[in-house]
Amino acid sequence: MTISPFDLILLLGSVQGAILATLLWINSKGNRLSNRLLAALIGSLTLMSFAVGVPITSQWVSLAIDLLPFFLAMSIGPLIYFYTRSVLDSGFRLGKEEKRHFYTTILDIGAPLIGWTFVIGSLLGFIPKNEGPRWGHIMDEYNTYVDIPRWLSATIYLVITKRFLNHYQASHQNQQQQQNVRWLGQFVSVFLIFQAIWFIHLVPYIVPAWRGPLLDRFGWYPIYIPIAVLIYWLGFKGYLHTRSESIPSANLPSKTTGSDLPVETVEQVVTALDKAMGQEKLYMDPDLSVDKLGQHLQLPPKLISAVLNQHIRKNFNGFINEYRVEEVKRRVLDPTNEHLTLTGIAFESGFNSQATFQRTFKQLTGSSPGEYMAQQKKKASQIGI
Repeated sequence: MTISPFDLILLLGSVQGAILATLLWINSKGNRLSNRLLAALIGSLTLMSFAVGVPITSQWVSLAIDLLPFFLAMSIGPLIYFYTRSVLDSGFRLGKEEKRHFYTTILDIGAPLIGWTFVIGSLLGFIPKNEGPRWGHIMDEYNTYVDIPRWLSATIYLVITKRFLNHYQASHQNQQQQQNVRWLGQFVSVFLIFQAIWFIHLVPYIVPAWRGPLLDRFGWYPIYIPIAVLIYWLGFKGYLHTRSESIPSANLPSKTTGSDLPVETVEQVVTALDKAMGQEKLYMDPDLSVDKLGQHLQLPPKLISAVLNQHIRKNFNGFINEYRVEEVKRRVLDPTNEHLTLTGIAFESGFNSQATFQRTFKQLTGSSPGEYMAQQKKKASQIGI
């Protein structure tokens, strides 16, 4: 079996992408959500590159490429946008509203669904097997024109991301975030260059009279060789950025433990904590840690711990869980949450363990969650009377 040099580049890019996506996914350093969003982005590009570069050695390989969802291009735009937001805001989470942005990936599985319809229909006898070429032509036409919304989606999200970056850069001047903005600026610019390359290939591709000659002469290499290069650059650059992330001291004193911290420093930290909990509600992140909070506040984690332990007289978990318990108490009284169980309310309030929730709630209120809810219902009925 002979592999062309171009296909070899795509396959090597796929291997590299798979390795780097895995390293990012399991990486515990830095923002976990950012790492995984970047891993998903690299993984999407890797699957597409592999599907184009893999040698078609049998009809089974060809069938697998046609029937499996290797091309998930509609996810690229949302992944770029949410990765950018997560790098600049460690408290950012993918909620229901954000996940809706990925619903458009249903367009990516249209051709495989057509293929599976034919395969299952022919096996059950509903569709004649000799109609295979016609169904294959339908799949090819679908794949051709679905590239239009794919290109538009990625381009629109890149423009939105670029505007978000420009606005963020104008309103945030601290050193650490400027470093992140520089990296994200390069990240977005490279994808915009790729979009221009894709557009140059897309225009003749969607014109029926030009499509055949274009693919016969150049194939998919004008698109996928840049994707392979993008995988190499994105993987190494993104992974190295994650590994090199650090929290600057922001001119704060080197001593971050003990009770001899300047009053101004303590007030600065307490104010930042009040804002992070009261306004931004970071406690609702079940994975919140002192390191993650420090990254968000641009404060050394040791300084945060020192202020909590020496001046607020609480450890980090106790401080965060107080806010979570108050959130549970507030939500229990909200009629819109009547359909939720206590455990469901607890998890939405930031707890990630039922046992921790039960123990913490009783320590802080003197009663179990169930007892507290019964007391509130009793009070409500008395007021109603």
